[in-house]
Amino acid sequence: MLAAHSLTVDGLERRTDSGIDLVFRWRLRTDQNGLDQGSFRLTITGNDGDTVWTSGWVIDAAVTHRVTVPLAAGRPHWVRIDVCDGSGREGAGASAFLLTGPDLEKWQSPWIGRDPEPGAASSPTAVPTDLARSWQTMYSQPPLQLRRSFTLRGTPAFAVLHISGRGVYRAFINGTQAGDEQLSPGWTDYESRIELASHDVTALLSEGENVLAAEVSDGWWSGYVGFDTRRHARLYGDAPQLVCLLEVVWNDGSSEVIDTTEGWKEKPGSIVMADLLMGEYHDLGLETPGWDRPGFDDAGWRDAVVLDHDVSTLVVASGPPARALLDLPALSVRHVGNAQVVDFGQNLVGHVRLRLRSQPAGAVIRIRHGETLDGEAVYTANLRTAEALDIIALGDAGSVEFEPRHTVHGFRYASLEGVAGSVALEDIEAVVVGTDLLSTGQFSSSSEMVNQLYSNIRWGQTGNFVAIPTDCPQRDERLGWTADTQIFAPTALFNSDAAGFLRRWLVDLRTSQSRDGSVPDVIPLPPHTTEFSWGAPAWGDAVTLVPWAIYRATGDESVLAEALESMRRWSDYTAARAPRGLWETGRGNDYGDWLSVEAITDPALVATAYYAHSSEIAARAAAILDDADQASVFRARAEEATAAFQRSFLNKDGLTHPTQTGCLMALAWDLVPAGLVPLVRDQLIADIESRSRRLTTGFLGVALLCPVLATHGRSDLAYALLLQEEYPSWGYSIRHGATTIWERWDGWTEEHGFQSISMNSFNHYSLGSVGEWLYRGVAGIDQAPDDAGFADLVIRPYLTHRLDAASAEFLAPRGLIRSGWSRQESGDVEMSVEIPPGCTARVHVGREIVQVGSGRHSFTVHAVDAMPQTADE
Repeated sequence: MLAAHSLTVDGLERRTDSGIDLVFRWRLRTDQNGLDQGSFRLTITGNDGDTVWTSGWVIDAAVTHRVTVPLAAGRPHWVRIDVCDGSGREGAGASAFLLTGPDLEKWQSPWIGRDPEPGAASSPTAVPTDLARSWQTMYSQPPLQLRRSFTLRGTPAFAVLHISGRGVYRAFINGTQAGDEQLSPGWTDYESRIELASHDVTALLSEGENVLAAEVSDGWWSGYVGFDTRRHARLYGDAPQLVCLLEVVWNDGSSEVIDTTEGWKEKPGSIVMADLLMGEYHDLGLETPGWDRPGFDDAGWRDAVVLDHDVSTLVVASGPPARALLDLPALSVRHVGNAQVVDFGQNLVGHVRLRLRSQPAGAVIRIRHGETLDGEAVYTANLRTAEALDIIALGDAGSVEFEPRHTVHGFRYASLEGVAGSVALEDIEAVVVGTDLLSTGQFSSSSEMVNQLYSNIRWGQTGNFVAIPTDCPQRDERLGWTADTQIFAPTALFNSDAAGFLRRWLVDLRTSQSRDGSVPDVIPLPPHTTEFSWGAPAWGDAVTLVPWAIYRATGDESVLAEALESMRRWSDYTAARAPRGLWETGRGNDYGDWLSVEAITDPALVATAYYAHSSEIAARAAAILDDADQASVFRARAEEATAAFQRSFLNKDGLTHPTQTGCLMALAWDLVPAGLVPLVRDQLIADIESRSRRLTTGFLGVALLCPVLATHGRSDLAYALLLQEEYPSWGYSIRHGATTIWERWDGWTEEHGFQSISMNSFNHYSLGSVGEWLYRGVAGIDQAPDDAGFADLVIRPYLTHRLDAASAEFLAPRGLIRSGWSRQESGDVEMSVEIPPGCTARVHVGREIVQVGSGRHSFTVHAVDAMPQTADE
């Protein structure tokens, strides 16, 4: 039987005069081979169960449906998908909850906050830190603590809270948090848009007095952003603010509104300071129990004031929010000097939850966070000026549970100071925080090292996909570097349903693009930041390559349509600086193959190669969108850049200066005339062999390494690099305890110890872009060259004697794909494949290619055909 599952609804932010432009997506599963969807029906019902809209039965095998639906603003709905197979037999359906956002054209609720006049509790607060400068110079301020009491005449039929903050907020109704998001509203280009979330809060309200309350801390709005903390914080604004609207609907259809126009009270609470980079400081002596509940006397509180009536930047939230994803128990607690060092066994992003028992009055507990150890102590030198320090002053509270909610840290270890007695393992855990993305991929093999590599990649993505795709989560940086995102996006899209998350980030990329077409190195680009706005090769090319990666993964042409104009502007910018196709000057910060080792690839080669590659991808995107004229322009630029590459960097023997990255780009992107391909291939192989099968690639080259070697007949060498455990390699960091991908191959070495503290993250996903090849090359889940959305599959695992087995699964747009292989004692290899409904696959079985449809299939590759590409393994 055919069954639909994983129904999602996107597009709530796109309201028009006709309704909301919604995109429905679902996936399929079946226990029968060859079965496909023949028709579908979508139905939307209201809170009362009545049908609001239906598509009727649509004869189509598509699993995506776009339509404008006339849905009322701020109302709950249920969406259902029903499917029939090609014979008309109805299968199992699926449902999803849908809460529409407000009609922002009618929005009148203003931004409120603390009175900015002198003496209104808005001055910076000094807190005990380890920095040489005081908090007065660091512009710390207490978060907002706001409350609004109101009375309801009865129990409502429905109630929805629409809310956002300039800063990180948490909202409460009668003491219970509204929603389970963390770090809302996330980070966007606040000068252009701030996301507004909607929550069904019906169950939190009751007849009589109710209280709507909120905490709002500096967050990205007025806290520290980036790595130049010599600059003031408050890049977007001076202080946090709140905007919200609570609509209460009665059984008779009437409604009433509680918003931020009037009636709000404000007073600093027990959170003395909260900052994403610096940490949180709680003073329980300042706590006001019950402040967020009915019956509290707020006579001593100040009136909150209206600070801004301009709500033009508010937009309905798109993409999933950040949440607490997992609790990790502590593995060990050791006394080291005056501290207790807790090991959670995994480098992660989040915060500590600590239960303190029987502590003396006046105790002050400090929790420092670090990714690794230096001897027995927690290593924090690589945090630069980020404190990553949480403090709790207990006052008279001898026992308490502490959990910061307005900050996150990158850490495996926590160092606790000031705790009387020993901390029990059951009294402390790490709370993992990340954007709540559906996991769509899994990989495993017979190699513990490769499995750990895959785990490191996954944990790196989880920790760096918090609100935006960041480079690192621990030090004073945490920026959305464009090259990091574009090289890792294909891996991320295998691991999780990251398309919506990345598209949300791309909106800010396009709004941050300069008038001349240059793309900043980091997105969002903080205000008053000029050093990252000049447009660098590979970094600016994210404008083309990230949408293309999403299109290839999902088959959704709309992502290309949204990006095409931005692609054109970037291409024009590049063309103006690359006469005759050679990009020699005007390359911005010109990072090149960032953090390569023992070999530097000519930055002009890197720039010209990316110009050619990006232009070719843009040409394909324009052709898909039927823009023949623009496709022709892009294609001409690709050809010109390719000719310039050949003219400038090739001779009769191959590359004039053959580095691994230079050879990889030349081969991967067809920049070499056919007659020279064997020579450049041999140059690549010779370089790797001359280094005892070790790599030199940096951020840009590493993703190409294994796929290029495999497609050019040397999968044995690809596996040699994948499984290498000597420096530099993925295995070297794993052999020395890495649980996430390091920023540098030499972040720590036996010979030199730690790299420079100026730039040495131990959680950077960029060098983990090999994850894509684990799925495509090792397990064999690949696509035809012109496929988008994984409907036309190629199952081709590169077999090797270095592994006994490998398998992966990927929840593709149409359903689950599985591919696995295992070597038997006879030398034969058993292959198992699962293809989702509506898809076909060409399965490479030894020297044969077998065409299959949907369903489960098994094959045997006889020993003689199961040899690797070369016999020198």
